[in-house]
Amino acid sequence: MTKTIILSYLASGNGEGKFIQFTLGGREYLVFAPRELHRFHNQILAHFLAERRLPHRWNNEHLLEIEAPDLTVIGGGKFRVNTEMKTLKLWDDSQIYGRFDERGLAQRIGTADHPWSGYLIQIV
Repeated sequence: MTKTIILSYLASGNGEGKFIQFTLGGREYLVFAPRELHRFHNQILAHFLAERRLPHRWNNEHLLEIEAPDLTVIGGGKFRVNTEMKTLKLWDDSQIYGRFDERGLAQRIGTADHPWSGYLIQIV
């Protein structure tokens, strides 16, 4: 697998909310969104898919149907990032997708091409 791609929908560097972990086209993605923007993990995923014009639709207000055969959702959780302290904390799980896969995740975030790559990663 290639390097992890980190995307953030935070308006500023600091914040907290939810994130989703998935693979698409042989790449691992971590997509972070503040709770004010998206309350649910599937909304974060729908946002990502819509930006890339990948096929998906809502069957109802909670059920997202994805038509991208090479997309695999791994899981999700909650996060808090602090740019002054250079920390990123990950915890919890998604009610829809389950817990994210933490094995080697801190190292992959640490080597990603993203401003958080030098941060202290805490997974609880």
